[in-house]
Amino acid sequence: MNDTNTDLLAKAKAQMAEDMKTREIGAIIWSIPDAGFHFIPEILVTDPYTGQTRTARVTGIYRHDDNLYAIEEDAAGVSVDQFYRHGVDVPPTVVTLSETTAAERLGKPSESRGYTSQGTIEEWMAIADCYFEALNER
Repeated sequence: MNDTNTDLLAKAKAQMAEDMKTREIGAIIWSIPDAGFHFIPEILVTDPYTGQTRTARVTGIYRHDDNLYAIEEDAAGVSVDQFYRHGVDVPPTVVTLSETTAAERLGKPSESRGYTSQGTIEEWMAIADCYFEALNER
């Protein structure tokens, strides 16, 4: 990625993190099958140890220490299913967590599997699009 794209990506992620902070959102988690997004949020992740790459579907965003992390579907062990009473509540399409609740429930993304800050500007723009669409779902 060239310097211009790197700078644009950093700026876009910083603006999204600021938007989440303003809305007091520590994490937002969505159900990809139920949300009806215009784009499927996916990100190419490179394993730092093996150098192998894989495509990961993104099921949310976690803001931790003002850094954004994509929550990888199936890898992080996080889904909207964990945040409602089965058989009592209607299953949510989108769940937002406060910063405190996100830290308690999700922990430190740098020490947990399934969270990444990798990705291209195009991938993060698709994730940003899903973020703003998800805000309209809640």
